Amino acid sequence: MKRIEDLARVPLRAGLLALAALVLAGCASFYSGHGTRSGVSSSVVDYLYPPGTAFEPAQEGTPEVKLPARVGLMFVPSARTPAGLTAADRQALLEQVRDAFKAQPFIERIEIVPETYLRPRGGFENLEQVARLHGLDIVALVSYDQVANSGETAASFLYWTIIGAYTVPATRNQVSTFVETTVFDVKSRTLLLRAPGQDQRDAGSTAIRAGDVRDRLARDGFQAAVGQMVGNLDTAIADFGRRVREEGQVKLVDRRSGRNWSGRSGGGGSVQPWELGLLLAAAGLLLLRPRG
Repeated sequence: MKRIEDLARVPLRAGLLALAALVLAGCASFYSGHGTRSGVSSSVVDYLYPPGTAFEPAQEGTPEVKLPARVGLMFVPSARTPAGLTAADRQALLEQVRDAFKAQPFIERIEIVPETYLRPRGGFENLEQVARLHGLDIVALVSYDQVANSGETAASFLYWTIIGAYTVPATRNQVSTFVETTVFDVKSRTLLLRAPGQDQRDAGSTAIRAGDVRDRLARDGFQAAVGQMVGNLDTAIADFGRRVREEGQVKLVDRRSGRNWSGRSGGGGSVQPWELGLLLAAAGLLLLRPRG
């Protein structure tokens, strides 16, 4: 009788072992064995030249850019929001770029334009509409490309246990970020300058925490890439000034006087001879005025 009971328990034990193996295999397949890859991007070319748009030939003559400029700063629209970046984060990043431009003598005013004003693949027509609405001469478009990868290391076999998935940092997370500011004169549709920035970083994590770690890397990567881009803006602006002087790609015009832009008055246009004469005459009258 006992032998019969032992034989009856064999299928039960086999079933329990099979169930345990199935559960463990499910845990392993859930936490490991397959890397994850995700990305988000916004392209200036895709926005300005959507499919079906014909590239227009360059206009004849030298484009004129009026200074001091009224500049609009905005993110190129994207179908997806960057991981780990809130709306407040994106606003703060644009403020960094704005502060870099504000220090330049050719800026009259610069404002951050909400990204809702731009349509995905809206083209130059959409950009010109936004410029007219806000009274802008120049637009600075910030685009980005970010790719995140997660994969298991040799220790990922420990993910066969639930405890391992929570405690063993056997997942490697990598995030690569590229950002770029491209500056266009709206009227002539001329690309004036561009400044890039990039960052790459990685960190280990447990299987459970992989998503949180990727979001943190994505957020920190954006901030670092934008910081590098802001540093490159000064170089790009100086290079633009050199090309204007040496190659004459565009003509810089004082928006108030119509003369060539000199920038000597800190963004307000150069002082004209007649204005200087009036100042001297006024000073003379003050000196000749009777005292007492």
